[in-house]
Amino acid sequence: MGIFSRLNRVIKSNLNALIDQAEDPDKMIGQTVADMKSALKRARKDLIESLGSAKRLEKKEKDLQQEAADWEQKAILALEREDEDLAREALRRKSRTLREAQNIRARAAEQATAVDAMKAQLERVEDKLDDLKARQKTLAAQIRRARDQQPDPAQPTGDRLGGGAFSDLERMADQIDQLDAEVEAHHLLEDPKRTELDARFRALESEEGEDDVNDELAALKAKLGG
Repeated sequence: MGIFSRLNRVIKSNLNALIDQAEDPDKMIGQTVADMKSALKRARKDLIESLGSAKRLEKKEKDLQQEAADWEQKAILALEREDEDLAREALRRKSRTLREAQNIRARAAEQATAVDAMKAQLERVEDKLDDLKARQKTLAAQIRRARDQQPDPAQPTGDRLGGGAFSDLERMADQIDQLDAEVEAHHLLEDPKRTELDARFRALESEEGEDDVNDELAALKAKLGG
């Protein structure tokens, strides 16, 4: 289940329960607050895990940059020993490592963006929860009055229930749906098929990058010769 799916399920199930005339509104609002607190606790844990993933990707990108620099030094060493074939192979490996680092950097940026979006959304949910808790008694009374008046079912749920906070929660549920879809799409980056496709493109890039390797080899030879 996605990081926000639990929150969405809590919101929608409790809103549906409040529409049910048999439910006590004061009790249901209190249950909504308790359920959302529990869901938020789990969501914050998921957020920390996602942040950790972003940090690990950043570290991996730095490690790959260092590895690329090491391959360049090995190419220089090979040229100093007059082993041009070995130097060319070292530069090929440097090129592949840099491409991998570039891909990791892009994934890290996407992960960081997703984490920022999660954090902002959780903060909005927490604000709504504080508002809901503060207005619990007032909203319960409004809902009871709205039920007694037999409101028009064509009205928005929040208006029928007599509480604007519930209209906000409905809108928030829709927003969470959208964000959860975006986060899920981000996770597709880890899909094995995507990994296989990336590997095939890297193979093509490797073939096309041979000229760059030759150019870099020539530049290193010129530098050492100078």
